[in-house]
Formats: sequence, structure tokens, C-alpha cells
Amino acid sequence: MPAIRRRAHHASILGALRALGTGVHLDQMVHHAASALDSAAVLEIAPEATARAAASGAHRKAAAHLGTALKFVDAAAPDLAATLYEQWAYESALAARIDDKVLDARRHAITLWRLLGRQDKVGENLRWLSRLHWYRGEAPEAARLADQAIHVLESMPPSAEQAMAYSLRSQLHMLNDQFDDAVAWGERALALEAQFPNPEIRVHALNNVGTSRVFRGRTEGEAMLEESLAISRASGLHDQAARACTNLSEYAVESCRFYLAERVLAEGIALDTEHDLDAWTYYLSGRQALLRLEQGRLRDAETISRGVLGRAGLTLVMRLPALLVLARACMRMGAADANPLVHRAFEDALATDELQHVVPTRLTLIENGWLTGNLAAGQEHLTALFELSDTDRHAWNLGERAVWARRYGRQIPDERLNELPEPFRRELDGDLAGAAAAWDALGMPYAAALVRLQSDEGEVLGAAVRDLGAMGAQAAAEFGRRRAAELGLSRVLARQRRGAYSAARGHPLGLTRREQDVLALIVKGFSNREISETLGRSPRTVEHHLSSVRVKLHTANRMGLIIRVQKEPWLLG
Repeated sequence: MPAIRRRAHHASILGALRALGTGVHLDQMVHHAASALDSAAVLEIAPEATARAAASGAHRKAAAHLGTALKFVDAAAPDLAATLYEQWAYESALAARIDDKVLDARRHAITLWRLLGRQDKVGENLRWLSRLHWYRGEAPEAARLADQAIHVLESMPPSAEQAMAYSLRSQLHMLNDQFDDAVAWGERALALEAQFPNPEIRVHALNNVGTSRVFRGRTEGEAMLEESLAISRASGLHDQAARACTNLSEYAVESCRFYLAERVLAEGIALDTEHDLDAWTYYLSGRQALLRLEQGRLRDAETISRGVLGRAGLTLVMRLPALLVLARACMRMGAADANPLVHRAFEDALATDELQHVVPTRLTLIENGWLTGNLAAGQEHLTALFELSDTDRHAWNLGERAVWARRYGRQIPDERLNELPEPFRRELDGDLAGAAAAWDALGMPYAAALVRLQSDEGEVLGAAVRDLGAMGAQAAAEFGRRRAAELGLSRVLARQRRGAYSAARGHPLGLTRREQDVLALIVKGFSNREISETLGRSPRTVEHHLSSVRVKLHTANRMGLIIRVQKEPWLLG
């Protein structure tokens, strides 16, 4: 069809859709307006279609509508053009696209708002630009832009934008474990928000202050995180709800509260998937992998981590939690690619300049040095950890640092030892049996086995080697055998029943083999009747399996299951 006729047909269809007057055909109207090259219609309809898509959680579709509108941005008034640039950058970032084009869109918006004399909008976009640089692992630039946003906004009367800029500064301090500063800035944000009530500012600041407090051992912070999550959900603030789930689950994993971690991770990943929040989905999947690692499920941790790292287009910060877990899991399993992974993770962690990533990576290198006998390398990283201020570390970090120092034969300061969690205190007091039992009670068999590896008793040492072998932790098991040989206990280990040295591979989220079969057929589009015939199971049994899968994946319907598998292919095992 000639182009001129094709445009005429699109214009006719657009007119017919408009005549319906219901507004339910906004997606089609944007398409036909763009194909008719009707810039006025596109610029009128696309923002409305974007708002509707975003409100329903379809952030990828919202970004697509804005992308269409930007093709006609030269016909837009400067204020509308600036709004389109900033909204497109926002929606694209939620869908995990944070490339140079997205940053440039924010810069275009800043330029236009400056020309219009809208310093409030300039400050707001500087704040968002700071956040985008943080996602890319560019912490110094993120801090510079945050300070610039505050400077611009403080040149004006107090405002909601200023409160959010304070909350961003709080967030950056919190992410670098500078908890006192994070609380101070967060409380400034909350005080200003009281003058300009805004649920998004409130939940953002509550999240920062709550996270900082829980990592300082103050339990009231957990209530603040739960409040942030509840208000975010009630207000339709999908991005803020995802952030609350991320920080609450991270606290739960790092403080070994695994029941809470399981609940929040399941809710958070389901929320992220439902609302196209890929920028959060894979970060949270990395935390789920960390939970499996701490539970001694090394193969599950590896499966999830490799799945995340196999996704294209993720920024450094989005993929780093999964990379850290994969490096540690492979190091413990003695995998061939362990050393390159560990050093790659360390380099990426250093690039973020954030202690929340740097400290776990140094601890991994310390553990690796101990297991392999490369004590000089481990000592170097221990020294670096002791150079950090204790006021910026939470009790579980300090405990790990202290026990590793003791295992390396270093003297450790007595200050704050009474504040450490029980397993660390017991090991430092020389009560290895009590420390191992405390780790077992927390559901952390690998940590318990590392404690038992230090025993001089053949039975205890042998039990540790067997447990590590069953987990697939071959590097630690080999360390135990070498130590037994040094103590003259090799015969004791040889007399003991070894058992299986590789645990049966399960499923990262606990799906049974039959549930995985049902899920695979659902993804192929099979009906319950077709699944019943294919698997040779009754319709009632199939429905029971399907219900169990939905519960375990925290998903309400079949389409939700299909989307989960599209984004997390490792769910099929």
C-alpha cells in the first residue's frame, strides 16, 4: 500500500476509535496516531496511555508509549518535552534499561527546565540522575549529583522536592553503611515531609531510616520497613514497594532470620514480576541466591545466580549480588572457575565503592585463603577490614571479621565482643560445640561445619567433612581431610561411614519434580485436561499440583507463572 494511503487509513481508524469516546483503546490510538504521523494526537494521547499503563504496573508498555511520543518531541512545547524525557527515563529504568540514552533523557529534561526557570524541576531531575548513576555502580558521581540537587533545592523555599533530595542523601549513606548519617538525613526528610505530606517521600525516608536502624540492631527499624512496604502497596507505589522488599529481605538474610526472608523474597519477586520492575527483580533474585547459600544449598545458589547473570542488559548493581553469591558458591564447591569469579566479583564490588558489596567480597577472599592455605592473601583482606570504622558495620559483619581473625591467629580487640551474635561469641570463647550448635539452630549447616573443622576430635572433624561433602562444599571438605592428616586422624576419617558426597539436587524454590513437570506444561500453554492426559494424573491431582506451584511462586494465575518462567528460566530446573 502506498505510504500516503496507509497514513490515511491510520488516520481514519484513529478517528473511529476517538468517536467511541470510551478511552479504552488508548494503546491502539497511540499506534494509529503515530502511524498517521499526527504529532498533535500522539502528544495528546501518549501521556494518558502512559499513565494508565504505569498505574496498572505495565511499566515496559508505559516506556514504549513515551518512546513513541519522543519521536514527535520536536512538536512539543518545552515543558511537555521535558516531562516526556523525564517520564521516559523513569519508566525505562524500572524495566531495567539504564543505558546512556536514559541518562541523556534526564540531561535533556534538566536543560529544558533550566531554560524555563523551573529550578524545582532541575533539582528533581538531578536527584533522579544521581539514582541512575548509582544503579550503574558509579557511586562518586551519584553522590556529587545528590549534593548538587540539594544545593539547587535549598536555594528555594522549603518544598516536597527538597525533602526527597534529603531522603536520597540518606539513602546513599545507608547504602554505604554510614548509618548515623543516613538516620540524620532521613529524619530531616521526614520532618520536611510533615509540612508537605507526600506518601512517596514518607515511604522512601522510612525505608532509609528503618534499614539503617535494623542493621544497628534496633528492632524498631523493622516496623518502619514494614510500614514503608504497607503504605507503598496501598498507594500503588510499585517502585517503592520493591525497594522496601529488597531492604527488608536483605536485613532478614544477613541477620539469619530466614523465615522472614523467605516470605519477603517471595512477595518481592512476585511483585517485581507483576509490575515489570526488572531493575529490582534480578537484584532481589541475587538476594534469594544468598539465602540458599547460607542455608547450605550451594547448587541452588549457583543455579539462581547463573540464571541472573545470563540475562542481558543488567547494570553492575543489578547483577552484583548474584555475582557475589556465585563466586562464593563456586569457591566453596571447588569449581574450576572459582578464582576468576572471586576476583571479578571483588573488582566489581570495589567499583561501586560501597561497603555492602566490598565487605562480603573481602570475607569471601579471606575464607578462600584459609581453605586453600594462601594465608598471606587472606591476611591482606583482614587488615583492610580492620581499617574500617566499627561504627559503619553491623554486628553480623563484625562477628564474621572477628572469628576469621581468630582462625588466622590474629589478636582481636575486646571492644563490642559482647554485642556479637551468639555463634560468634561462643567460638571466640572457645566453645566450638556451642557455636556449631548455634549455627545449626539458625539453619546454617555450612557455618556450623566450618566451626567443627577446627576441632581436634576425630569424630567431630569427620562429621564436618561428611556434612560438607553432602552439601557439595568440596573445598572445605578437602581442608578437613588435610587437617585430619596433620593431626594423624586420617584413619579415623577412613573408618567412618562416608555417605553420599553430593546431595540430591533439589529445586531453588522447593518445587517437587511433578510440580516442575506441571509448570513446564503450563508454560507450553497446556490446559489442565491436557496436562492430566500427558502426565497420566487425574484432573484433581493436576489442580492440586498447580495450586501448590502458585503458592510456592507467590503467583495468582497461569499468566503470572508464565511470566515468572520467562524472567527466571531456572525455575524449570
